[in-house]
Amino acid sequence: MKNLKCSSCGAKLQVEENNEYAVCDHCGSKYKLNEDLNVNIKLDDNVKEVLNNGLGTFNNISKIALIPIIIIVIIVLLLFVFGVTNINKNGKISEKTQQQIEDKTKEQEEIIKSQQEESKKTLFNFQFTNDNGTKSAFFLESTLDEIIQSNKTYDKKVILVFDGLETVDESKIIEIKHSLNGNYEVSFNYDSDGYINKIIVDKIN
Repeated sequence: MKNLKCSSCGAKLQVEENNEYAVCDHCGSKYKLNEDLNVNIKLDDNVKEVLNNGLGTFNNISKIALIPIIIIVIIVLLLFVFGVTNINKNGKISEKTQQQIEDKTKEQEEIIKSQQEESKKTLFNFQFTNDNGTKSAFFLESTLDEIIQSNKTYDKKVILVFDGLETVDESKIIEIKHSLNGNYEVSFNYDSDGYINKIIVDKIN
């Protein structure tokens, strides 16, 4: 006879060596003995059925658990595809926006350039604003001085047309200045950019 312990409550089992089963007197648990007279963990057929059912349930649970995993994998793939598509879309929008910025910048530069050119033209013409019309020799002298000064200051030259003679030569203009007498009619001529390029002086008889 061997002394064995019940795996359920720990009480001692008194088992005869030739017995096939042992029953715990304390808790009533039934055990099947193997050839080595050790206690078999398996209980009766009912316990085996319960265990088998449990394993089946476990297998079912495993299969069910795969469903959310598959769903998560699909969602991740969809997010990845959407992300790549969105990046490409944003890239195209970015290129379009960049082109719009460049076009707008170029447009602003053209506007600024035009405004600067207009201001330059206005300033250039302003020096002769009050010189047209009928002028006496005294006032016409200041106009000739303005022509000389303008031709020294600006790249654009103003031609004096006096008595059919065209000149930008300073010494010649000074000579004409000293010969003035009486009244004159003064008019302007403009180039294709709107700058005064000729001042025409005609003697009034």
